[in-house]
Amino acid sequence: MNELYLKLNESQQEVVKSTEGPVLVLAGAGSGKTLSIVHRIAYLISEKMVSPWHILAVTFTNKAANEMKSRLEKSFKISTKSLWIGTFHSMCARILRIESQYLPFSSNFTIFDANDQDTIIKKIMKNLNISSKQFHPSKVKSAISFQKNNLISWQEYEQNYTDSFYTKILAKVYKAYQQYLVKNNGMDFDDLLFYVVNLFKKNSKVLEKYQNKFEYIMIDEYQDTNYAQYKIVYELGKKYKNVCVVGDDDQSIYGWRGADIYNILSFENDYQNAKVIPLVQNYRSTRLILKAANSVISNNRARHKKELWTKKHIGNRIKIVELDNENEEAMYVAQKIKEIICDNNVSLNDIAVLYRTNAQSRVFESEFLNANINYRVIGGINFYQRKEIKDVLAYLRILANPRDNESFLRIVNFPKRHLGNVSIGKLIDFANQKAVSLRKSLEYIEQCQDLSNNIKDKFQKFNDFLLSYEKKAEILPINELMNNLVDDLKLLSIYEQQELVSGETRADMVKELVASAEEFTSLYKDEFGKKPKLNEYLQQVSLITDIDRTDSSENSVSLMTMHNAKGLEFSYVFIVGAEDGLIPHKNSIEEKAQLEEERRLFYVSITRAKHDLYITYANCRRYYDYYNFNRASRFIDEIDPDTVEYTNKQFERTYQIAKKKINICKEHSANLLTNKEFQVGSKIIHKTFGKGTVLGITKNGAKAKLTIAFESGRIKKIIDSFVEKI
Repeated sequence: MNELYLKLNESQQEVVKSTEGPVLVLAGAGSGKTLSIVHRIAYLISEKMVSPWHILAVTFTNKAANEMKSRLEKSFKISTKSLWIGTFHSMCARILRIESQYLPFSSNFTIFDANDQDTIIKKIMKNLNISSKQFHPSKVKSAISFQKNNLISWQEYEQNYTDSFYTKILAKVYKAYQQYLVKNNGMDFDDLLFYVVNLFKKNSKVLEKYQNKFEYIMIDEYQDTNYAQYKIVYELGKKYKNVCVVGDDDQSIYGWRGADIYNILSFENDYQNAKVIPLVQNYRSTRLILKAANSVISNNRARHKKELWTKKHIGNRIKIVELDNENEEAMYVAQKIKEIICDNNVSLNDIAVLYRTNAQSRVFESEFLNANINYRVIGGINFYQRKEIKDVLAYLRILANPRDNESFLRIVNFPKRHLGNVSIGKLIDFANQKAVSLRKSLEYIEQCQDLSNNIKDKFQKFNDFLLSYEKKAEILPINELMNNLVDDLKLLSIYEQQELVSGETRADMVKELVASAEEFTSLYKDEFGKKPKLNEYLQQVSLITDIDRTDSSENSVSLMTMHNAKGLEFSYVFIVGAEDGLIPHKNSIEEKAQLEEERRLFYVSITRAKHDLYITYANCRRYYDYYNFNRASRFIDEIDPDTVEYTNKQFERTYQIAKKKINICKEHSANLLTNKEFQVGSKIIHKTFGKGTVLGITKNGAKAKLTIAFESGRIKKIIDSFVEKI
């Protein structure tokens, strides 16, 4: 056996060698599950002589899939070209493109993202005269997604589930939405799963083909699977039953988007004689952090009982800090981060701030800006959701799928071709009369009597442009195609000529997109060295997530929701807003199953920390236009008291200690210099804006400009002479 296997602990080696029959690996946080999966794949190929073609490994992020491929190639010299490693959605997209002859789609179908779905559903609701105030489009989208994840087609829903006014309306939208997708040769993410299950159900030969192909199946993060994903795994594994699922019911935190914890809890009922292997040795956190995490999660009933342990040192106690309000909380975290940087040889990349809701990030962003702390928000605007990126991708999508009317409408007048809404509306009517797509209608543009010759010429020029690029797309690799397209559209010069920073930023984003195509070309050459073309790139882009784009090259603190932190680790972690109503969330307190999921979310957050963990809560927190007085999270009371130390209402003393330490660091000291009267944290009053708290100070000779957070929620910069200290 390769000496690399000897570095695994006994439980990990058992995972590697248990290749035959169903296996449930209960992999606790930080227990080296990815290492075990990679070694198991290598063992199958190198020791059991299984062809890579017969192995399927499914992960939940492209990042995890790429990491597995990289480890197999570097550590074991195994080519991954014929090995199926990827997410559920990428695997299903691949199957559907291969088997498109059995579908109402061609193999070049478009994958519509969440933003595309929003646009389409709003359009459909408008066409059906359905009020978006009475039926919110986002809730309609979620309801449709729920039906698809539970494998309920629009036909079945229309026939069996329309027993109320709301469900009748939903049935209309669901039907129109699905018909629109088919007409545009497009699928959404849920369709990728839905159509594969449907394909397997209706075509036994196709199912048998993939059952024979995938003799060995490995599923990571099994606790996060929904019903459709569960069915795919179950059907594929029926023949050989060599199904190995890896997961942790204690980290099941996505019930709100369809994940079913009982898929992992009932695995032994689904597969007779299943072998259960617990991985509970943690390689990430200190003993006290694990003891705290174990004490919290032990309060859940829906779980496999297990307890994490480690050979690492005991470590520091968890700091639980009580603060007056969210502004004080942000100031405390900022100052503690600077103290950590001063006292330890660490990077800002080693630090994360975790919160329950995205709205909590604002006050931390403001404070970090004033304190000159670099940060990045994980889960903010996704790179691929930016307007300038979607514009370029729309060109690529229409080249790949001429039936994609959404992409056509996005680019027909971008860059400006002086084609207004009236002219485009007439083109839409013309396409409907011809019963063709908008792209196809350009071929008959001379027959459109409602358009002037001048407008026809403009549409014809657009058609010529698309025709030329359709030919290029057939022969050019994606990096060259992208470069040519951006150059011919003159996008960089368009954005660079725009005013202020936004134009530069958009140009930079387009450059980054071009770079992504270059990177994709270098990484994804096939086994014959052939460079990837348009369809391969579009599929990869359409299935990418925000976490896949997490970049640690820039030295900055990570701000993210607790949900987005799953799968990540940091030396220093701040869990902020640990109050009942936030953690657990107010919408989850009354329902037992939801409360247990909130506890799992808290557990996941605790186990992100490697060295030090801080948990903060505020007695008073602003919500919209009112203040809420809170009690500390009930989960704090569940933490083993031997693992924590409390700091209660001692912000001023903590601040003074922190300030002395910070001033040791010359690069940070300028941010906390105060004048004779004001300092960061000072309470002030202004004649117009009322009471507030000083967040930052910029000196200018004898005067100082104060950055102030007012109780109204406003943040303003004001000369010190215009405010009074209280």
